[in-house]
Amino acid sequence: MIRNFSRTMGACALLALAPILLQGQSISIAPATPSVGLNRPVQFTATASGLANSGVTWAAGGQIGGSAMAGTISASGLYTAPAAMPGQNPVLITATSTADGKTAGTAYVYLMGPGPTITSISPNPLPSGTFTVTITGQGFQQGAVVMDGAVQLATLSVTSNTVQATGYQAPAASATFFVRNPGTEGSNQITVPVTTSGSNAGGSGGSGGGTTPAPVVAPASATVVLGGTQQFSASNVTSWSATAGTVTSAGLYTAPSTMPAGGTDTVTATGPGGKSSATVTLIPSTPPAIQSVVPGSLPLGVFSITVTGTGFLPQSVAKLNGTPLNTVLAGGSLTVTGFAGTAGQANLTVANGPVVSAPYPVQVGVANPVVSAAAARRFLEQAAFGPTPKDADHVQQIGFQAWINEQFNMPAVSSYSAITGSQGGMPTYFLANAVTNPDQLRQRVAFALSQIFVTSLTKLIWNSFMVPYQDMLLNDAFTNYPQILSDVTLSPAMGYYLDMGNNAKANPAAGTAPNENYAREVLQLFSIGTVLLNPDGTTQNDPSTNLPLPAYDQSIITEFAREFTGWTYAPPPGGQPAWGAYPSNTNSPMVPIPAMHDTGSKKLLTGYVAPAIAPGQNATAYQTQDLQNALQNIATHPNVAPFISRQLIQHLVKSNPTPQYVARVAGTFAQTNGDMKSVISAILLDPEARANDDTFGTGDQPTDGHLQEPALFLPAMIRAFGGTMTTANYYANVLASMGEDIYNPASVFNYFSPFYGVAGTGGLQGPEFQIDNANNAILRENLIASFFNQYSNPIQSYGPGTTVDLTPFLALAPAPAMLVDAIDLSLTHGKMPQAMKTIIVNAVTADAGGNLHRVETAIYLTLQSSYYNVWH
Repeated sequence: MIRNFSRTMGACALLALAPILLQGQSISIAPATPSVGLNRPVQFTATASGLANSGVTWAAGGQIGGSAMAGTISASGLYTAPAAMPGQNPVLITATSTADGKTAGTAYVYLMGPGPTITSISPNPLPSGTFTVTITGQGFQQGAVVMDGAVQLATLSVTSNTVQATGYQAPAASATFFVRNPGTEGSNQITVPVTTSGSNAGGSGGSGGGTTPAPVVAPASATVVLGGTQQFSASNVTSWSATAGTVTSAGLYTAPSTMPAGGTDTVTATGPGGKSSATVTLIPSTPPAIQSVVPGSLPLGVFSITVTGTGFLPQSVAKLNGTPLNTVLAGGSLTVTGFAGTAGQANLTVANGPVVSAPYPVQVGVANPVVSAAAARRFLEQAAFGPTPKDADHVQQIGFQAWINEQFNMPAVSSYSAITGSQGGMPTYFLANAVTNPDQLRQRVAFALSQIFVTSLTKLIWNSFMVPYQDMLLNDAFTNYPQILSDVTLSPAMGYYLDMGNNAKANPAAGTAPNENYAREVLQLFSIGTVLLNPDGTTQNDPSTNLPLPAYDQSIITEFAREFTGWTYAPPPGGQPAWGAYPSNTNSPMVPIPAMHDTGSKKLLTGYVAPAIAPGQNATAYQTQDLQNALQNIATHPNVAPFISRQLIQHLVKSNPTPQYVARVAGTFAQTNGDMKSVISAILLDPEARANDDTFGTGDQPTDGHLQEPALFLPAMIRAFGGTMTTANYYANVLASMGEDIYNPASVFNYFSPFYGVAGTGGLQGPEFQIDNANNAILRENLIASFFNQYSNPIQSYGPGTTVDLTPFLALAPAPAMLVDAIDLSLTHGKMPQAMKTIIVNAVTADAGGNLHRVETAIYLTLQSSYYNVWH
C-alpha cells in the first residue's frame, strides 16, 4: 500500500472525538459494554462526580443524539440500535457534562446481527433425561450453539440448515429451544412437549451397528465456586460420579465445601459405550482482596501494573471499571496490562469467576492536571521530537511554561563529542539523541538552527568539522541571535564551507577580490532575506510597480565581502596563526590576520558606513571591532526579527503562520535583541500554536500544521511507544534515502526551502513536501512496514539498538475499537477523525492473523495515514 498524503494542509481539519477529562471531575456510564440487537434499545445512565450539575449530553458514534448509521440516543440516555449493521462495531457512547462541556465518560455498545431461523425440532416430543436433538432451519454458522432455555447444549455438528446437539432434560411439561450464531442475536424459539417415556428416545445409543457411543460430557470444563453447582449433560449415561464433589443422576454437580489438593475436580459420565470426563476448576468462596497496586496510579493509555493481595488464582481476571484486563499470576502477584482511555478515579477489581474482590480505587492519568492529555502530547510534537507517555504525563503535571523553564535550565548534553571516527556516525547519534535525550527542546531548536545556518558534510567531509559546529548550535540554542550569528561567522566549519576562512583582501596587482560566498549567504539565508519585510513578515512592495523592494544589492554583498577578509583557522594549542593554514584546530573559532584584512571604510545595510582604520589604531583590535560592527549591522536590521522568527515557527509549529503570529513573535525578538529563550517561549505559547490543543479537530484550519520531515517522523514513531534507540541504530541510510541525509544537505539551501509552495493549494507553503516525492513516500511506508512486522514477538526492532515493546497492546486486540483508541492516544493524541477510526477498526476486526498481527495492523495504518504524517 502506498501512502496517499493529502497535498493540502487541510488534512489537519478533520473531526476527532474522545474528550479529555479534567482530574477530579468524572462521568461514569452504565452499563459499560452491553450487547444489543439491531433496532433494539438499551438504557444508559450517567453518574457525574465533582461537577456543578449532573446534566449530560449524549452522543452515539461521535454525534450528539446519534445518527441513522450509528444508532440514536435520547436526551435521557435511551439508545436504539440502527436498522443495519454500521461500519464500526462496537459503537462509542459518550456522555459529556453540560457543566463544563469537556468532562466526559465513554461506553461501548456491541451490536449483534440477526440470528438464524429454525423451523423444526426432532425428536418432538422430547424425552426427559439425556438426549440428542436435531434442529433444522436456515442461516446456521460454524460455532452455532443450541440453547435449551438458559442451558447451553453441547454442539455435535453444524451445517447451514441443521444443528445437532446433546444435553440433559429434567422432567418438565415442555422445553424451549433457540439457536445463536457467533456474534448474533438468538433465533426464533420453538417449544416442544417433554415426555418421560424412552429416556434415550431420539438419541444415538443402540442405533446403527449395535454399538452404543461413549458419553460426551458438556461442558468439557467449568469453573465452580466451592459449594456451588454446575449442570453437566451427556448422552448414553448410566451413572455420574465426581472425585471430590457430588453429582446427581441428572448430571447436576455440587462442588465440595473445602478445596481439594490441586484445586480441581473431575466429573465423569459412564455409559454402556464407555466414559468421558469434564474438568472442574474450583474457586474459593472467599473473595480475593487487593492490597496494593504498583505503580500506585495508572498512566492514561496502555499500562502495566503489579497487583498484590490474597486469594489470587491462575484464573483470576483483573477489571478496570468492569472492563477485563490481561491478567497473569506470577509469584503470588498479578501482572496486569491494559488500556485506560478516561482520566480520573477508577475502580480496580479482581474476579475469580463470579467471586469478585472489593473495589480498589486507582488514579488514572495525572491528578489535577495543568493541561489536558491531548494538549500535552500536541505540545511535545512542537517542542520535542514527539511525545513519550512519560513526558506527556510530566507536561500535564507542571504545564507548558514550567516544562519550558525546566528545559532552559537543563545543561546541554554533550551529544557528539563521543564520536571517535573521522567520518560517519553523526546521523545515528542525532537519532539516538532525538529519541532518548532529556534536553528535548534544546535538541529540537538546535536542529532547526542547523537548517537555517546550514553547513554540509558534502564539502566539510570530516567529523572534526561538523561535530564542533553542531555542538556549538546546541550550546547556543538558548542564547541570543547576535551570539549565534557571531559564533557561526567565526566557526571553522562555516569558514571552510562558505569560504570565509583564508579570505584575503583585494590585491589589485594580482587582480584578486575578496570571496563573496559567505557575504551573500549570511544576508540571503542567515539573517534578512532578499526582500524588505514588514514586522509581520509580509513583503514591502514598491508603490509604483507593486514589486517587492530588495533588501540589498550587489554593492552591499561586495562591501560585506571586504568585511569578512583576514580570518584564518586557529593554530593547535601553543602554535602561531599562519595565513593559508589548513583548519587542524576545528574546536576553536577563527583568528584575525590583520595584514590580510581590508581596513578601508565599507558602506553596509541601512546606510551605515563602517569606519576605516584610524591612524595608530591597533590593527588586530580594529579587525575584531570591524567584524563586530558588520555583524551588529546585520543583527539590528528590521528584517531579522520577522525573517528568523517565521522560519523558527515553521520548523517548530506550522508551515503557514498568520502574519499576526509572525508579528507577535518578531515583536518579542526585536524587544529582547533576539533572546532565544524569549523567542522560543513566544513561539510555543502563542495562541495560534495552542489554538487546537483541546478542540479535537473542530478548530483545525487548512493552514495548520506541517508535514513531519523524516528526521522528525522516525524519532516520533519510536518515542510514541516509549521505545529506545542507541547509537547502534541502522537508520542513517534510511533517512538519507528519504531525502534527509542528516547534516549533509545538498547545498546551503538546506534539505528543502522554507518558501516551497505546495501545488494545488492556492499558495500554501509546505517546506517538507519538497522532499516528499513518490519514491520517498514509498520509502516512508516501507520504513513503517519493515519495523512493525515481527509477528512472533511483541518486542519490535530493526537492527541493534532500536526497540519498541507492544506487549501492553496485546490484551486490547480482541476489542478492536478499544485497541484503536489506544493507538489514537499514542499517535494522534486522541484526535483521530471518526471516519479514519472506523476504517482502522474494520481492518483490525477483519484481521485473522492473531493479536500481535492486529496490533501491528492498527499501528501501520495509523502511521502511514496523512492525518498522522501531518502534525497539526
